[in-house]
This record gives sequence, C-alpha cells and structure tokens, in this order.
Amino acid sequence: MPHMNVEYEIQDHTAWLTMSRPEALNALSKSMFRELEATLRSASKERAISSIVIKGEGRAFSSGLDVKEVSGFASRREAREFVYNLVKPFWKRFLGCEKPIISMVDGPAYGAGAEIALASDLVAASTGSTFAFSGGRVGALCCISAAIGQFTMAGRKLVEMNLTGAPISADEARSYGLVNYVEEATHLRERVDRILNEIRNVSPISNASFKRIHRGLFTTRALDLAHRELFRTIMSPDFEKGAAAFREKMRPKYYD
Repeated sequence: MPHMNVEYEIQDHTAWLTMSRPEALNALSKSMFRELEATLRSASKERAISSIVIKGEGRAFSSGLDVKEVSGFASRREAREFVYNLVKPFWKRFLGCEKPIISMVDGPAYGAGAEIALASDLVAASTGSTFAFSGGRVGALCCISAAIGQFTMAGRKLVEMNLTGAPISADEARSYGLVNYVEEATHLRERVDRILNEIRNVSPISNASFKRIHRGLFTTRALDLAHRELFRTIMSPDFEKGAAAFREKMRPKYYD
C-alpha cells in the first residue's frame, strides 16, 4: 500500500518514519494514523531492523490531532470508528512494539505529537523544540499521557501540562524526563546516529525482553479507559467550542 503521509525508509538497520504533512504541521489525520500503524507493523516484522526513528518533515514534529478533520465527523458512529478503529490500534501497535523507538523532535510537538515523544523509548530534541499536552485546549484529551505518563515523566509536571495545556521548552522537557537529549538542530541527526550505534551493541532479544517487562506496566485497562475518555471528549459540546475557536484562531470560552 502506498503511503502518502508517512515516508518509510530503511538505512543501516534502522527504519525511518517521517510524518509528511508539513503544510499541516504534520497534524495526525485519519490517514496519518493508518499509515503510521502500517509502517510500524512492517518495521516490527523485519528482523534486520534494530530501531525505529520517528520524525517530522518541515518546521514541526507534529501539531497533534487534526482538529479540522475530527471536528467534521458527521455522526457519533464516524467518531467511534476513528477512535477505536484507527487511534487505538495505532497506540496498541506503538506501545507493543518490541524494537526501540526514538523520536527525533525538531520543532513543536503538541497534543498527540507530544504523546508520540512521551511514548517513545528515547527522545532527542533540538534546542528550539517545544512540547505541550494541549488536547484540552481544544476540548479533547491527551489520553495517552494520562494513561502512561507517570511511568516516564515527573508526576506533578505531567499533571500541570495536561491541566493547563501550556508548552515547555526542550530543556525543561529534559529536566522533567520527557526528553533524553537536547542538541542544536544542526547536530540533532548526529546525536540520533550515536544512539542508534549504541543500540546495535545490544542483543535484539534483550531489548525486546526489556520492553515486554517495562511496557507490561501499561495495563490494558488503562488504555481502554484512555480511549473511552477520548471518545467522550470529542463528542462533547466543549470539543465543538474548542474546535470552532481553533478554526477561527480565537481563545475558547468554556466557562461563559
């Protein structure tokens, strides 16, 4: 199947997945979720692949959920199919992947884009990158950060970022455990290549076993709850308000 929104390339035992909707700041549309899940599935099956790198084309890593597309659902059934037939299978594939996943972040990583970084095993970011769990600002929800964030980030900051939706810098993200390495943009690829070389010194069976144990902490119940709440929020009047404000580039008024 051809991929229109995700570029997939294998180099030196590494699968490179590039989110390629630069005109939309790599917003996660229905087709983007579908293609990311498919490319992750392909990379997971390749024995010769040691690691997977996810990055964004253009000036953003990912701006998060494609609010314009999601707010245009014609029915409750269409929204349910989006959450349970696209979003949930993507996250199940991502979190169940037994190969190391590295997010190479150069630019904004907001909403579900920040969650991809959070759910990755390692994150290398450029100095100008910013991170925000901003789903609530459009009346939606960063459900994966709520479900698994406590295993990665400092708990109080995780809560603050979700309750306010406010962005933080790459250096702040590193101090709170969201990012491993911060480099100048010109040296970011070099840092990622060094990480990949180190990973290739470790047995793939050992890495897979580590991930099975570590990711085993992420309960199925938590992920089920996360997607149930995501569906509830995008079907709410608040999401209608938030999406309308987003389209009009205005601040939403949830309490008026």
